[in-house]
Amino acid sequence: MATIADGVGHGNPLVSLIMPVWRPRLEWLAQAVESALGQRNCRIELILVDDGCPEPVAGLLSWVRDRRLRILRIEHGGVSRARNAGIAAAMGTRLRFIDCDDVIDLDSTARLLRLMGNDEDVIAYGATIVCDAALRPQAKLASRLEGPAAIACLLNQDFTVMLQAMLFPRRIVQAAGDWDPTMTVCEDWDFVLRALEHARVRGEDRIALFYRRHPDAATSNSDVFWQAGQGPFKVASGYLDRHPEARGTRLETRIQAMLDVLIADRATGGRPWRSSRFWKAALYDPRAALPRLRRHLHLVSRIKALLMGTARRALPSPVRRWLLAQWRDGL
Repeated sequence: MATIADGVGHGNPLVSLIMPVWRPRLEWLAQAVESALGQRNCRIELILVDDGCPEPVAGLLSWVRDRRLRILRIEHGGVSRARNAGIAAAMGTRLRFIDCDDVIDLDSTARLLRLMGNDEDVIAYGATIVCDAALRPQAKLASRLEGPAAIACLLNQDFTVMLQAMLFPRRIVQAAGDWDPTMTVCEDWDFVLRALEHARVRGEDRIALFYRRHPDAATSNSDVFWQAGQGPFKVASGYLDRHPEARGTRLETRIQAMLDVLIADRATGGRPWRSSRFWKAALYDPRAALPRLRRHLHLVSRIKALLMGTARRALPSPVRRWLLAQWRDGL
């Protein structure tokens, strides 16, 4: 049996793949398990946490004959509690959080291990192919960011990386602390942000994850996402609670701009430029607005020209110079 010390300082560490399961679709679960156990050129264990499923997962996977699979059945408590249970049971020095309705590339864990090397303060990441329910590709999510990434993650800028495409050293997982069981949306964002406050990132553009987007996914629960004190609001307030020195600074202004853009996007059905809240946020932080406008690239140059023309006519020259500097930095 592997121990927690296995692999420290060596080139072949044990990776614990942690997969929470709740009311799975059998076909998707089988694909997820096969992709996890099929990881090549690395040592893995798959910890499947049965989150109190009405039909025990052990019976659904009775066909699997692989000693690397461990099934842990717990009382139903949500994905965060399940991941915490998986972390507690994990024997590896490297951890990867995966889901029961996605597929991970068969060589991705080995590549992420190579990216990380022996560094205990590096989170390695790869790209994601966003798919429909039938795993037909729809979009690619990738980043080129290396080094510190907490602010980029917090502001939802320049770090479009999904949790399941990341590999964590155990030390960073421990430093981040437990997953927050009170969060039912944005819990991935919250955990990754806390981890990034203790680590830097190193990534590649090669595919690590095939993410299945479907109506039953937790991320589709938009009503909970927008409840007061939940979702992005809780992620942002949590960061400011951990870093009170950021209150009253430009960073807090940028955080509010990011939230205002999200609110405007929600209120306008994906057309945030129709909202005055969006334009106010864009003035405070142009980069907060840019990701939403990328869907409609033909609008960007026209909108920028309109804003700068209005600023030249209406604002004093010192304010115009400041605004121009902001746009140059952001766009």
